Amino acid sequence: MNLPKQKFLIIKLSSIGDIVHALPFLRTLRKNHPKAYIAWIIEKSFQDLIKCNPDLDEVIPIPTKHWRQNLNIKSWDEVCRTRKLLKERQFDWTFDLQGLIKTGVIARSTGAPNRVGFHRKNCREKINTWFNNNQSDYLSSGSHIVDRCLSQLSALGDFHFQTDFNISISAEDEHTSEDFMKKNNKLTEKPIAGINPGGGFPTKLWSIERYALLADRLAEELGFSILLTWGPGEKEMVQNIAGSMKHPSWIAPKTTIAESIGLYKKLSLFVGGDSGPFHICWAIGVPTISVWGPTDPNRNGAYSKSHQAVFHKLNCSFCWKRKCPLGTTECMDKITVQNMFEATKKLVSERVMMVTSSQRSTQNLR
Repeated sequence: MNLPKQKFLIIKLSSIGDIVHALPFLRTLRKNHPKAYIAWIIEKSFQDLIKCNPDLDEVIPIPTKHWRQNLNIKSWDEVCRTRKLLKERQFDWTFDLQGLIKTGVIARSTGAPNRVGFHRKNCREKINTWFNNNQSDYLSSGSHIVDRCLSQLSALGDFHFQTDFNISISAEDEHTSEDFMKKNNKLTEKPIAGINPGGGFPTKLWSIERYALLADRLAEELGFSILLTWGPGEKEMVQNIAGSMKHPSWIAPKTTIAESIGLYKKLSLFVGGDSGPFHICWAIGVPTISVWGPTDPNRNGAYSKSHQAVFHKLNCSFCWKRKCPLGTTECMDKITVQNMFEATKKLVSERVMMVTSSQRSTQNLR
């Protein structure tokens, strides 16, 4: 089918998990409109996630966080230049995959005649709907955010949906992980389990002591090497885990987002909470064990198989609060080392069975 060349703008500024969830939207849009001009406007600090994506014609990085913290003539001039650039692109369609007031303002400032956003009940900030003239259908609160993003494509008609998560990095960024592995060759003698204890807010954090106990069991009983990964402000956390362990472990070097992706590609298993590294890992095909409390794995969890989400359901579970309204962290504290270890054994067993089944199928074809 000959489709007219159109110009599309995807608006998804942050954060890592949210950007990962939007990747199937991009893949689907490109697959159905192969000759279209597709751009993505994103927070500058997260551009590593999409800067090498072959489905994009342009990445437009903007420092909105810096602008908010530095309101002056210079920042206002940068805002005006960005607005001018967006108008000059003459986009036919914008897709606001964030549902915030600021992303609605960006959509409106493009001057695009067609601006698609979420249904009002699916917006994080309801006023967002004022800025868009097309809304996707309402999806229930338990629906996955990937499906919510894909639902906006209904504004363009029928689509053959793609659920690919393309996260590409440059050869230069790959070099950092390769160099680290060469310098730490003992780490690569066994399958590597990456552990990241970080999270976007305090209620997502599991006990450092329990991470250390779990890491020792993964090393001793399942034969993993342990790589402790960290992001800004989290190095002390992994140092405490390493210091509490009986078995040796390795601490990842300081990396950019792109360089960390290179490291995660070396893993055979990832363990952590609802965090950016978790979302990167399941999206690139690394089996994951994840611990959940205030956020819902059915909505925000892995959008594929070979993953185990561990949670202890309470009446107040999945409250989405940064600070527990009850003054406790019971939803996370109820999750034991044994719970996480059993989930890991189950996942490892399933992976072995899948590999064995695949090998048998290959032999039968010979």
